[in-house]
Amino acid sequence: MSTQPEETFQILDEPGVGIFVLNRDMQVTWVNAYAREILSANEDELLGSDICQVLDTHLMPLVDEEEETGKLLAAVGAGDEVPCLDLRVQDGQGEARRYVYSSRRLNREPFAGMWVLRIRDVTGRKTSERLLSANRQLHILNQIMGVSASSLSLDELLEASLSKTLDLIGFDIGLTCLLNPERTLALTRYHHAVPAEFLARNRAIKVHHWPWNFVFIAGQPRYLELCSEPGTIERDILASLGVATLACIPILAESVVVGALFLGSRERDRLQDEERRLLESIGNEIGSGVLRSMLHKRLEAAHRETNLYLDIMTHDIKNAGNVASLYCDLLLDMLEGDAATYAKKLKESVRKSTGILQNVSTIRRIHQEPPELAPVHLGHVIRAGLDRTPDTSVSFEGASAEVWADDLLPEIFTNLIGNAVQFGGPEVGITIRVEDSPEEDQMVVVSVEDTGPGIPDGMKEAVFDRFNRGYGEGLGLYIVGMLVTRYGGRVWVEDRLRGRPDEGASFRFTLREVVRTGTDETA
Repeated sequence: MSTQPEETFQILDEPGVGIFVLNRDMQVTWVNAYAREILSANEDELLGSDICQVLDTHLMPLVDEEEETGKLLAAVGAGDEVPCLDLRVQDGQGEARRYVYSSRRLNREPFAGMWVLRIRDVTGRKTSERLLSANRQLHILNQIMGVSASSLSLDELLEASLSKTLDLIGFDIGLTCLLNPERTLALTRYHHAVPAEFLARNRAIKVHHWPWNFVFIAGQPRYLELCSEPGTIERDILASLGVATLACIPILAESVVVGALFLGSRERDRLQDEERRLLESIGNEIGSGVLRSMLHKRLEAAHRETNLYLDIMTHDIKNAGNVASLYCDLLLDMLEGDAATYAKKLKESVRKSTGILQNVSTIRRIHQEPPELAPVHLGHVIRAGLDRTPDTSVSFEGASAEVWADDLLPEIFTNLIGNAVQFGGPEVGITIRVEDSPEEDQMVVVSVEDTGPGIPDGMKEAVFDRFNRGYGEGLGLYIVGMLVTRYGGRVWVEDRLRGRPDEGASFRFTLREVVRTGTDETA
């Protein structure tokens, strides 16, 4: 026990810090209240006791890290100063705490020859540091995700993600590799600050060789660190790159390895767990971007293949249909009776097939070609369409309005007139009217009315849906709806005679009118 009065030691006291004062024999001479609280011990249990026994009895059972516990006891037992030792502890209530332990010898009177041990609770500070680290990781991942989402091509993705990762995390060198189709070699796609000698020897990495097989075959991250005493091969890799640490992160697309990201640091001795987790998350995000790029390429290939099929349908099959139609005309001139009737039905079937191909071609143009609208004389378009259907009875008094449209506008009238004839028969009456819209300025309303069987009220809203089979051939009215929308209008169907759905239908749609003021044209 010390002969010093207790007030003498109180000048060493610090708020929130457990303080032990030891004599030359490493026995506890004085202990503050906070230290007693940490150890859950009273003053009588501690004073005069050997500090190693005190720590072994009261503190060590609470410490999680066995290795750090050994370091602490060894240092105290040897009388060595400990500048800082981080301990993870479960307190008396079972809650996780973080303590920093330090010890030093006192050289000034009245404490010369004594030791002071400090145990500081840094739980709150460690939590804040973890939050800051988590926020930083989220920021970095968001940056990489932004690069991944905005990259249109695989090359753009690999180059931008490597550059962004190096900038954000502070590595010195980096390179990305992708597997060849045979999955035997990893080919370097982009690199930064990698020694030329290394690139010359490793432009193509054999993925089955150690340690690359760990990354490319097993799909596991691999970390090479000089401080971990790596094997000869790993040490040679680090030396050839001129780094102390190398992270080898697999790039996965749908759980399949497609490449790897390599990042090296000259200054870091080892990578912390949170850094490793961050790098693996970056590898996963780059893998997601690679997958998107691969799917985009597949989509482009499928699109090209689809266009090939459509070209065959709209060109070769259409030509074959035209030839078949000509032969039908010859047969109709030669045949009589039932045979002539069959030839006529055959020609009608060929006409329907040709119409379907025309509809497919029109839909393709609508989707592929952006609208380039220009003033179109509505009356001229309608007249030209009527000239192509001389056998159909259509009443049209003319129209002087110009509307904003393109060369697909005639398809609207072709499909509406064709539907009327299909359901109303060759004797159906059709009337086309063009009027100013009573509800919307600078809009005209076009009506195509027929005396056919009409459309039930329950089907009126669905007739413009894709592949609707209740009225029309499925695509014609769908095309009408698409084109009207393309021109900035709207389309609907009503009864020709209000409240009499069985007395014919009235298809109505609006188009934007060209309004001329002097030499200007406005919509």
